[in-house]
Amino acid sequence: MSEVSPYAPPRADEYSAAPVTDPSMPDASQGTRVANFVIDSIGRVIFSVAAMAPFSALDMPAMGGIALVLAMPSYYFLFEATLGRTPAKFLTGTRVVSVDGSRPSTGQILGRSLARFVPFEPFSFLFGGNPPNGWHDKWSNTRVVKI
Repeated sequence: MSEVSPYAPPRADEYSAAPVTDPSMPDASQGTRVANFVIDSIGRVIFSVAAMAPFSALDMPAMGGIALVLAMPSYYFLFEATLGRTPAKFLTGTRVVSVDGSRPSTGQILGRSLARFVPFEPFSFLFGGNPPNGWHDKWSNTRVVKI
């Protein structure tokens, strides 16, 4: 007899992003990374406005400011922790993985999201070497690969 009941509800891990286990996957090019940045910048603005709107409607500007500050890392964290990809990465066919090619941990994604607060972090790609990795990649031991 089967150990799993056919009437059991589906498990969440069956719907999660498939783990990436091939460390030889090609890294995303610098042009793709720039495209991801531009597209995600637009997505962050939309996400921030959506986060601030309820507080603006309720005439609570201080809470709207807090929502704005939290929206940026939340945008990256929510998408990358749940799907492994932001909307820009969906469009460009890329994904975030650990340096060994496996699915990154929640701690790695959190560190990656918070590292984006460092001033001049977007310019770290200019001197990131080949493949182009920013500080948020290096400090969290992650990389972005083509899938």
